[in-house]
Amino acid sequence: MWTVLIATVFTNITTYGTDQTVVQRYLTTSTEKQARKSVYTNAFLSVPATLLFFFVGTAIYVFFKSHPSELSLGINDPDAILPWYVSLHIPSGALGLVIAGIFAAAMSTISASMNSAATAYVTDIHSKINQGAPATLKVAKATTLVIGLVGIAFALMMATWDVKSLWDEFSKILGILLGGLGGLFLLGFLSRRANSTGAVVGLLTGIVVQLIVARSQSVHLLLYSSVGFVTCFVIGFLASLIFPSKAKF
Repeated sequence: MWTVLIATVFTNITTYGTDQTVVQRYLTTSTEKQARKSVYTNAFLSVPATLLFFFVGTAIYVFFKSHPSELSLGINDPDAILPWYVSLHIPSGALGLVIAGIFAAAMSTISASMNSAATAYVTDIHSKINQGAPATLKVAKATTLVIGLVGIAFALMMATWDVKSLWDEFSKILGILLGGLGGLFLLGFLSRRANSTGAVVGLLTGIVVQLIVARSQSVHLLLYSSVGFVTCFVIGFLASLIFPSKAKF
């Protein structure tokens, strides 16, 4: 329980503070008060949604525990149990709605991530490299296409891995990639002594520590982001004190 609680705190600080797909939603509101209200609403609705998701998993576990003959002996992947149940025990019309819902949810999530990543590249990288050149829609579309192709290639690569649980792999990759960003966000938010040198040192150190932790498996995979978060924040703050700079972060 403590592992889940600690991991949730650090993961949500990272997600709601640095994730472009979330930040761009803040920017659709007209005032800071409305943005704050949207965060509170999301937090409130996350509780019943999470309970619903875990209830589905628990109910399916109880069903196959009571009816073991319904479970195919050829299923070795836990992620395949839900599709197996849906294909056998849901009527055709409802099954079509479930499949449509899965595709709709996947498309909305993927499109938001691709578009936000393209926006971040065009605004923060492309405009800096090509100073004076306007950020055009054409560049954003090309960036979205590249990101999509990279995502497909990564998915095909993951299909060749011996993945026992998609959720575990998702949590591991998310923790390694985003943990340091959360520490970076909090460092700039809380400390006035933080500078760009300390930020870079903290972020790089956090990535190295996360890779070591992931390789040694010394902590639970849900805590990868927490380790990177704390490491980046502490090392970034200390490095800012050791290497003072006029350029604040």
